[in-house]
Amino acid sequence: MAVLMARPVTRPSRPTAAPAEPAAPLPTEFLTGPRVFARRLAPTDPVAWRYLGVTVLSAALSGVAYAALVSPAVKLAASVAGGASPLLVHVTNAVGGAFLAMFTFLLMWLLGWLGAGQAGRAAEVYGASFALLPPLYLLVTAVALLTPRDAWMPAAGALAQAGSDNQAVQRLALAGLARTPAAFLLLAVTMLGTAAQCALSFPAFRELTGRPGRALLGALLPLVPALAVGFIALAPLLFQR
Repeated sequence: MAVLMARPVTRPSRPTAAPAEPAAPLPTEFLTGPRVFARRLAPTDPVAWRYLGVTVLSAALSGVAYAALVSPAVKLAASVAGGASPLLVHVTNAVGGAFLAMFTFLLMWLLGWLGAGQAGRAAEVYGASFALLPPLYLLVTAVALLTPRDAWMPAAGALAQAGSDNQAVQRLALAGLARTPAAFLLLAVTMLGTAAQCALSFPAFRELTGRPGRALLGALLPLVPALAVGFIALAPLLFQR
């Protein structure tokens, strides 16, 4: 009798699932530890617009803070000398401030990329660094809105001399606003905040590139141009001192 041999049953192998990409760190993690942030960012795929949301939020709040600071000058000029609608001027000031803030981000991205190279992922590093600014701009806005009228109001004689000249009335009011704590705070946030962004980016670039020289270039190249843009944004106030 022939003995039948049982054939081994072959089971189809299950396809192995591709490993999930590690989650990118939150932008706020950049503030608590740039090196740890960079370690968590390194295994993720580069996405230039990953932190664009926090950058746009920071830019919008920057425009709002500037518009809130100079709004008393706009209202005074409109009430004394007439001219353009105050609402239109407020919107223009807010949009202009936001535009310059976004331009600063693009400048930091480009010059950071030139300095730190592709490995530095400047768009993501500098994008996350903007998480530092929204609470500070909210503080500036609150201080500006709480500034009493007596702290910046031009003298009656100076207003009488300006007459119905809209620009002259605005200059007088801006000169008073430039001496308020809100103006000093906005100047400090704009200048020191930018310097802090560049300083915090250095350890992140060093972790990502492994080259201190390239990391230093990525942090220093954007510094002076970004400060220059901030100075231009505040020029209407600074030149009234």
